[in-house]
Amino acid sequence: MNMMITFDRVLTPVPDWLIKGTIQDDSGNVLYDFGPDGLSINKWWNDQPEEFQREYVLLFSAIIGQQLIGND
Repeated sequence: MNMMITFDRVLTPVPDWLIKGTIQDDSGNVLYDFGPDGLSINKWWNDQPEEFQREYVLLFSAIIGQQLIGND
């Protein structure tokens, strides 16, 4: 899996993160395209199946953490 994504913090109107970029499978097929302007992760996340959420929560949190400390 190849995640070419970034997260941008948004503070107004409510705290959120915009997820931008794409997630591809190992063959290069695009699984998710969040577009250049990004999507609200709060809204998008709730629309995902519980199994997906369990699988991706640790991956996403690691990426956000690296961005917060400036190691991306």
